[in-house]
Amino acid sequence: MRTISTFVVGVGLVIAAAGCSRPTGAAAAAEAMGATGLNTIQYSGSGTNYAYGQAYQPGERWPRFEVKTYTAGVDYQAPAMRLEMLRAQGEDPPRGGGAQPFAVDQRTIQVVSGTHAWTEGGAQPAPNPLAVADRRRAIWLTPHGAVKAAIANNATVDGNVLTFRAEDRDIRVTLNGDNLVEKVEYLTTNAVVGDVPVEITYSDYAEFGAIQFPRRIVEKQDGFDTLDITVTTVQPNAAVSLPVPANVASAPAPPAAPMATIEKVSEGLWSVNAANTRSLAVEFADHIVVLEGPTSDARSVAANEIIRKTVPSKPIRYVVNTHAHYDHAGGLRQYVAEGITVITHESNKAFLEQAWARPRTIEPDSLSKAPRAPIVEGVGDKRVLSDATHTVELYFLANHAHHTGQLVAYLPKERILLYGDGYNPPAGDEIRTPERGPDFAVQLVEAVDRLKLAPQRIAPVHGRIVPYENIKIAFNIGQRPTTE
Repeated sequence: MRTISTFVVGVGLVIAAAGCSRPTGAAAAAEAMGATGLNTIQYSGSGTNYAYGQAYQPGERWPRFEVKTYTAGVDYQAPAMRLEMLRAQGEDPPRGGGAQPFAVDQRTIQVVSGTHAWTEGGAQPAPNPLAVADRRRAIWLTPHGAVKAAIANNATVDGNVLTFRAEDRDIRVTLNGDNLVEKVEYLTTNAVVGDVPVEITYSDYAEFGAIQFPRRIVEKQDGFDTLDITVTTVQPNAAVSLPVPANVASAPAPPAAPMATIEKVSEGLWSVNAANTRSLAVEFADHIVVLEGPTSDARSVAANEIIRKTVPSKPIRYVVNTHAHYDHAGGLRQYVAEGITVITHESNKAFLEQAWARPRTIEPDSLSKAPRAPIVEGVGDKRVLSDATHTVELYFLANHAHHTGQLVAYLPKERILLYGDGYNPPAGDEIRTPERGPDFAVQLVEAVDRLKLAPQRIAPVHGRIVPYENIKIAFNIGQRPTTE
């Protein structure tokens, strides 16, 4: 018995010694996944993605698109990444935002290399300087990128969880029982809802050459799917070279704050352009009404500043929100911070109030630094803002497929219709937008007919003021009698 006991103790000591020499944490993951010798990778597949912040109904899932091809090329040393997707319409019939309805499949190519980011697909690469941080972070959220970043940033280890900081975010990586990356989590931020949890899960690992790589990638933002890809091809150490185009390298740095311009449309009516979106400022006898507060608080600050310089004697009393999609509601909190009343459809009211109450630790804004209760007024089917100088009629577009809480604003004296989405006029003399389907535009024109409005011009938030007839020409919508 003594001999057996001595042998058992000896084996235990050998095992313990061997265990001490085995890597743990990120080093164990690097060994299990083959990350150490991996400098570049290209992987592709197909599946679905979803348009974040573009839900058909406030609080509902994001609208779905079919991803016919998904190809990512990563250079971990540069660092650089190129992501190409070919998307098709996924909602039938179209519901929600995200640039739908599609008339043809849409290809997007987003690239980052070092300190530069750009989009491909146009006549020349389009610089995207404000996207650098997010796209660089995406490199360190890939399975092997997460392991490399954990090692480089001296990740703390708690059981099977690694935590570290990369590109100004705290990243949490969970390993499975085989030391393969199972989940990556972090917080991002959004102008409407504040802090947004992001969760990427990797599953169904398989061996590709000398590495292990997941055959399924699922991403969720704020609890709803934004990506679900089945990976079919993986090329470790592929030839991934992403030099920065000359026009991107020489592009000027973006301004510290959005630049705003203002144009007089008619007496007491102004078109404000900032951050590639437009609002209308309507001058009443003793106050201003702003039609739409999109994009961001910074955009609202710039827009309101130029409105106040143009009409210095009158306060901004109201801002009208056409619908709760994040690109259209993104600048509303600045109005709340300034004590300005927000007018929106009644179905958006509770959602916006709840969204504005959420934590904002990533990017605190004016309202979170100096909280005040929002003043939100809901519109039912119709509301009229009027005095001796101006009239603004607000109409609810019932059953419009872009959003359940959609308002349009009609100015009968000027015969101008402002709306959020449906037809975005292209630049120059072109009228048609062949990449977009007619569904939402047709619904808008049908609503104008039903409400017996008589617009001569349209003022889209995404686009310039053009003749109303352009929307019908663009989508071959039948002519209707006009009221002069």
